[in-house]
Amino acid sequence: MKIKTLVVDDDVNWQKIIGKFVQMHPNLELVGVCGSAMEGYGKMSDVEVDLLICDIEMPEMSGLSFVKSIRHRPFVIFVTAHRDYALDCYEVSPVDFLLKPLELDRFLMAIEKVKERFVNVEETSHVEPYFFVRENSNYIQIAYKDVLYMKAQENYLQIVTKQASYSPIVSISKMEEQLRGEVFMRVHRSYLVHRSAIQAITKNEIVLTSGDSIPIGEQYRNQITRKHIEGNLISRIL
Repeated sequence: MKIKTLVVDDDVNWQKIIGKFVQMHPNLELVGVCGSAMEGYGKMSDVEVDLLICDIEMPEMSGLSFVKSIRHRPFVIFVTAHRDYALDCYEVSPVDFLLKPLELDRFLMAIEKVKERFVNVEETSHVEPYFFVRENSNYIQIAYKDVLYMKAQENYLQIVTKQASYSPIVSISKMEEQLRGEVFMRVHRSYLVHRSAIQAITKNEIVLTSGDSIPIGEQYRNQITRKHIEGNLISRIL
């Protein structure tokens, strides 16, 4: 499994050099090269990123501020021509801090550190993701894989699983923000669905494996197509 790597640097020459280093490495996959933090934001919303190789001194937003703002942070390697930034950067626990001009052997050493951490994460990721909801004085553990969909009600959220239904007092936006990864997808202002529970997508509805039909909100239609259909569509050739 390759480590999906994004490069963010405002210097075109360094974009080419770092990008080439990434492409040369057998364990890395270059998923994008961006010239600013805002470009990086956009790319990270479209593709999965395991490793971010990021410059620090950039216009509009520094690399450090960019990394601090990422909620689900990938592994980070900072690259900069300014040694003085090193202490500030370690508050976000980067894997490594590389000084320009960047040497290939030093880059390879940093990637070895990434590989070690990546393997450790992979070894512990066998635990199925879950979250808790509170019912009376009890905390109920719900596995992601058991959830079919979530529906916003007046002042609570109805969470429908394969076994039962729960109604914690939480907004659908807050729940969407707290859920990890790409398992759940917002398909309507009132609905989140588990992507693996989708059986069919019609013009106006999503049909789940349970037989439930979930309406598609017009503002979410493009997102559903981009995140769930594109790249997975096999067309029949007549």
